[in-house]
Amino acid sequence: MSQRVSMSKKHTKSKQNKTKKVNHTIKPPFPIDVVYTWKGEDFSDNIRYSYNYELKYSLRSVFFFAPWVNKIYILMNKAKQPSWIKENDKIIILEHSQTFPLKDYLPNYNSNAIETTVANIPGLSEHYIYFNDDIFLGRKTSYTDFFTSSGKAIVDINTLFNKNTLKNKKDNILDIKFPPNTYRIYKHIPIPQIKSLVLEFNKKYADYIHWIRSTKKRKLVGFGMCTKYHLNKPCQQIHYPIAKYMYSKHKAVLKNADDMYIGNTSEDFNYKLKEILYRKPLFFCINDRETNLSKKKIMLKLLVSFFNKYYPKKADFEV
Repeated sequence: MSQRVSMSKKHTKSKQNKTKKVNHTIKPPFPIDVVYTWKGEDFSDNIRYSYNYELKYSLRSVFFFAPWVNKIYILMNKAKQPSWIKENDKIIILEHSQTFPLKDYLPNYNSNAIETTVANIPGLSEHYIYFNDDIFLGRKTSYTDFFTSSGKAIVDINTLFNKNTLKNKKDNILDIKFPPNTYRIYKHIPIPQIKSLVLEFNKKYADYIHWIRSTKKRKLVGFGMCTKYHLNKPCQQIHYPIAKYMYSKHKAVLKNADDMYIGNTSEDFNYKLKEILYRKPLFFCINDRETNLSKKKIMLKLLVSFFNKYYPKKADFEV
């Protein structure tokens, strides 16, 4: 009974959020870009690389619910126009060789390493929002859902959490300077960042960034490196360290996001999709965790049906 009451309260709160009028056409006082990192149209049982149509619908969510976005960058290993995108002025596709500073880091399949290079994108605005391809906007947004009017980044409230980098403080096998961290995986939500501070962070912790970029492959969640070097997990994800750095520079504010996260291996996957349709959270993530190809095909049908209900219209960028 208590669980049903709790769900009811959540639904009531979400309906209040849903009915709150947001003027999503107001132009921000500064340009704000969006950045995706993407493997490409590769259907497989590899949960790190498999494509499930997510990017197309995530882009739709940005086009319809955040039309104030300036440019959208898609960072790939090898730049290749997706089959469903036509030439347009808003979406720019580029490859790792344009953001990694050294050829020795390439080819690179470690998402943590690739994410350290986002701020190196040529022409990227000072203010940008980092998306994974499985993250979506659930309703109309304002730029103030990501940045304050004065340009401060709005970051997850767990940024305040602190935990030691090393499991044993005396056991720094890598002998490098680590940034303050929370040692939690950042919430699966869009991540606002300020380019000049990210570049400043990368320079201050250059040895740490070099170590991440030198790790060219990542298995599953990528915790193997943490265990190997006696570090708390996750040891290579930079989102919380950067958020903490921006906050320490008084360039970030804290907020608890209205979001939902589901994995496609969940027994109640279809119910959860229906719950997202009902609640319409500000952000949601549908994470691919299924390695069984036959099960993946079943889940994919449910997913595509859901996407077409949520985002029924094609965007201008689509063929």
